[in-house]
Amino acid sequence: MNKKIEDYKPYKGFYDLREVKLTKRLFSKLWRIQDMLSHMNERADYFKKWHPNQWQKAKELSAEYQHILFEKGILR
Repeated sequence: MNKKIEDYKPYKGFYDLREVKLTKRLFSKLWRIQDMLSHMNERADYFKKWHPNQWQKAKELSAEYQHILFEKGILR
């Protein structure tokens, strides 16, 4: 994912990372997580049925993502 921060558009249902002061590295990390979780969520039924282990890992990654948001004060 070699995208510029200026090209970022928040995914539906996710926080807008542009509204928070983040390092470029953390911004990119959270953007990649949002991208992956958004795509997996669009195909949730497929992953739950055919790739339950990947779905479980996505849920764990989602929890990690939320932890970072709490840690940075984005979520309260």
